[in-house]
Amino acid sequence: FMTSKFITCNGGMSLLFVKIDVNQDSTMNRISIAIIAVLVCFGLTASMFVQPNPYDGQTPVSSVLIALGDEAPEHYVGTHDMAKLEKGKDLIISGGPWNNGEVEYRLSNHFVCIDCHNIQPEATFADDNDPDRRLQYAKEANLPYLPGSTLYGITNRTSWFNGDHEKKYGKELVEPARHNLKNAVQLCSKECSVGRELTDEEMESVLHFLNAMELKMKDLNLSEEELAQIVKVGQTPEEKSASILLIKSRYIEGYPATFTEEIPKKERKMGKEGNLENGKWIYEKSCLHCHSPKKTITDRTLFGTEKGQKDFKWLASYFKKSNGGSIYWITRHGTASKDHIPQYMPIYSKEKLSDSQVEDLAAYILTESKK
Repeated sequence: FMTSKFITCNGGMSLLFVKIDVNQDSTMNRISIAIIAVLVCFGLTASMFVQPNPYDGQTPVSSVLIALGDEAPEHYVGTHDMAKLEKGKDLIISGGPWNNGEVEYRLSNHFVCIDCHNIQPEATFADDNDPDRRLQYAKEANLPYLPGSTLYGITNRTSWFNGDHEKKYGKELVEPARHNLKNAVQLCSKECSVGRELTDEEMESVLHFLNAMELKMKDLNLSEEELAQIVKVGQTPEEKSASILLIKSRYIEGYPATFTEEIPKKERKMGKEGNLENGKWIYEKSCLHCHSPKKTITDRTLFGTEKGQKDFKWLASYFKKSNGGSIYWITRHGTASKDHIPQYMPIYSKEKLSDSQVEDLAAYILTESKK
């Protein structure tokens, strides 16, 4: 009769089918079967070592880099403590740990991290920063469309608060945070979130959560030939250095931030030629992400039709003006946090919201204002 058995080999697993006559269970048959099994395993093992490919799509990028000889960053967490990871998740998503149905000792009374940052990939591949493709990806993945860079893969980066962030927060605050993730987190918590600094314990928990969201090999746009180069056995030091550079070339190590002026009044299309579908998505997944009446932290302008809320007609009435009421102006300039109004509007860089997308939003708001 026919029997089958999994035989585990060094580097892989082979399913060996052997036909045995139960009436001829001789010593010779057993020896023959053993020889076949050894040969199958030997052949598989040999082929595995000729072309090893231990890194599947879910393999963390940092583990591949470290295996190639790259130095682990200061914020690297190799082994995740699940209790710390869960606490870090609460801090990022809710602003603090839950206690009896309420968030205890908030990092900020005005913002949480996910008001401005997603915790999922925002593009098919990690080297893509095109705003139009980012919007399309957000629509397909049903993601918010936010002004801050995603926290997914943040631990793989080497710089933060890049570009024009210095214009907003000043060199004194930005410089210590630009190449130190811990300092960047503290700056974001205290200044961007109008909150407090994290304790050492909270920082450790947040780093556990952020490290758990690092880039995976599937996020890199690598060809089969390039992957073969990376996993090649017996690489020389020069080849390992080349592999490290190749990997790092396939993701953004520091997201640029270019603050630009609003579209001049004479050049505004005022809804003409705008993409209504895109505009609706930006309004619902960007504007309402913070300005929805459903938000738990509501010390901000709320959009809606109820008493005290700002409707589409109110938004449209400011379009020709150059002040905080116009989406043309406020998306590019934001508002500053003040003592009596700690809640503020962040700036959308041109990398996070293109001029054409501003026109898409204008088209949707103007269309809705006429209903």
